[in-house]
Amino acid sequence: MISITKIKVGDKVHYQPEHYGHDEWENGIIKAIPTHRNDGVRVVYNCNNNWDNYKDYTSAMTNLQDLKYGWI
Repeated sequence: MISITKIKVGDKVHYQPEHYGHDEWENGIIKAIPTHRNDGVRVVYNCNNNWDNYKDYTSAMTNLQDLKYGWI
């Protein structure tokens, strides 16, 4: 799990909830860290491999317990 105090916008993460197991994940980049909650962040997962412009794409609110640092 990622700590809300150690992340920043632009960090690379991968989504791997418990039901995925060890062989499935989704890479993403943190787009926003909402101030009104401390258990989730907004992550861009699909941007047509245009990662330099990830801020131009839709993000998904993602629970911190399902995120890990870095890409796989």
